[in-house]
Amino acid sequence: MMNIRKVRDTITTFIKVSVPKSRGVVIGLSGGIDSTLTCQLAIDALGAERVTGIIIKNNRYSSEDLKKVEEYAKKTGIKLKVIDSTGLTKDILQIFDYKLPVEKSSSIDARMTDFIIRNYAMIKNKVYLGTINGTERLTGWYPKASLVGDFCPLGGLLKTHEKLLAKECGLENLIETVSESADKICSGCGRLANFDDISYEELDEILYIYETRADYKRILKENFDTKKVNKILKRIGAVKHKHDLFAKYPRIYQERS
Repeated sequence: MMNIRKVRDTITTFIKVSVPKSRGVVIGLSGGIDSTLTCQLAIDALGAERVTGIIIKNNRYSSEDLKKVEEYAKKTGIKLKVIDSTGLTKDILQIFDYKLPVEKSSSIDARMTDFIIRNYAMIKNKVYLGTINGTERLTGWYPKASLVGDFCPLGGLLKTHEKLLAKECGLENLIETVSESADKICSGCGRLANFDDISYEELDEILYIYETRADYKRILKENFDTKKVNKILKRIGAVKHKHDLFAKYPRIYQERS
């Protein structure tokens, strides 16, 4: 059984240690569980007065999601900056092709979001906290080196356990927004088609063993569907080039022999 309070303490301590006392943090807020939970943990670690949320308006997020962010900011007392990047993305797409598939157009939106937040943080002398979780990190379901920030508090936490942490932090309303199917690892970014027969729970069980057991290949072979395991391990191998550029994150799981 995971000690979720210990996980919370580990991540908030990581934020405290990573952020100089003279500086605040900036976080891109979408209304989803990853960014909201990162923000809540930053508030716990640093206080609301040192946290700035940025809403990047683009085609990926609904007005309802953005309204949730505004309500959350008002409730918690964090500073909020709203920036519309729709025109910037449109200009980029004009250079290439309007008919890009959703994965590629979403990747452009994500990279533009990262560009804006990173430069805002530089100008304001703030630390940029990324919002990529451990499941996304391992499967590479994010644009390379984007949205990982200067540090990434959730980078070591699998999505299944992230839901438990959200509940611990009083964000139960966001848990239902998490897909049950692993083909939708990152909402708004299309589908990872070769995961369409894998549940999120199965994916995270396999990723947990991969992260924690030195003999993970033997354990996975004995306890899981071989085809599903091979799909996941193949995906991890294919995106390891992204792992090399991932930001520092707190280690949540201990490796066992």
